Amino acid sequence: MVVSFSPAAAAPGEGSAVEVRSSKRVFPLTIEHIAASGSDGVISFTGIGTIGEAVRLVGCSLWADGPAPESLAGGASTAAGDPAAGVLGFRVFDLQGECWGMVRAQPSFSLNQVLEIEDAASGETVYVPWHESLVVKVDRRAGCIVIDPPAGLRDLNR
Repeated sequence: MVVSFSPAAAAPGEGSAVEVRSSKRVFPLTIEHIAASGSDGVISFTGIGTIGEAVRLVGCSLWADGPAPESLAGGASTAAGDPAAGVLGFRVFDLQGECWGMVRAQPSFSLNQVLEIEDAASGETVYVPWHESLVVKVDRRAGCIVIDPPAGLRDLNR
């Protein structure tokens, strides 16, 4: 199965129990082998060895438990380019170059991660969903994130 991971989502490891879901079925599977590069990966599953077995998975989504929040906290000590590496302390800018603040937490609700951004000047907190349509770029070397937020997102928390 070829997969694209959500931004900052950790790739599950070999031996991980996952679910492959369609709109009508859920397939509990175990990852036999995974080759991940950036936000993409190729996964083979234990027990899926023929084309006929693999065809059942076409169009399905991969679901796995994310890493515990503690494992996301050590962003500086994790390998550069690792999608699981945390972004705590990163500055967040929109496409117009306006600084939204600094990432203070990465709460994860099920598999839905968000960035909790604190504006240093006002002390306000803004939550930005960690989604590929919003998170444009993560520059680990510079310690910053570029987002493309929809109109009004910043005002939702007021």
